Amino acid sequence: MVKYLAIIPARKNSKRIKNKNLKKIKRRTLFHHTLDAAKRVRNISKIVVSTDIKKLLKKDTKKIIYIKRPKKLSKDSSTTESAISHSLKHLKETKKIIPKNIILLQPTSPYRNSLDIIRSIKKYEKEKYDSLFSAYKDKMLLWEFNKKRFNPINYQINKRKREQETRDLIIENGAIFIFKYEKFLKKKVRLFGRIGCFFMSKKNSIEIDDNFDLRLANRI
Repeated sequence: MVKYLAIIPARKNSKRIKNKNLKKIKRRTLFHHTLDAAKRVRNISKIVVSTDIKKLLKKDTKKIIYIKRPKKLSKDSSTTESAISHSLKHLKETKKIIPKNIILLQPTSPYRNSLDIIRSIKKYEKEKYDSLFSAYKDKMLLWEFNKKRFNPINYQINKRKREQETRDLIIENGAIFIFKYEKFLKKKVRLFGRIGCFFMSKKNSIEIDDNFDLRLANRI
């Protein structure tokens, strides 16, 4: 059993950016930014790369295990949870590896670094959470379109407050998820039980979803 297993899911297909995980920020691919950050974290005993990208499939090392993701789990409709379940089953059957905790690190967060991961683990352990997600705080006025009308979500039109008076919103950034292995097998989702939140800077929270995000990240 390993205490912390990191899983990096890197799917080939992407609707908004072709070959997104191989796009570069500061001369390093999105995938390698995440892999490098995980390698620097001593708490992480093993790193699993779940991918259908031939360029990323390498020979296993002492710390890194490469798993070829099947086509049926590499579709646009495929969930990250399905890739996690496939990886865990593969590890148990072929490597006899059973983790205590899983750290999900998505390549779309190139500015998330090893220190962010280390600090999130410390909070996860200190507060004894069942699962944890990373986020940042920001002030936004949110609306929804419902039944042919626009309606504000987090404020009242006739009681509009100044920015200094509005409450911070907690925005999930998709950079780090930590959760217990045994409970994931039962729940099949990444967040459950007593859920914690690790706050990151807005810059480190940049998530690459489209070409604008990619250009912005490179400018920074």
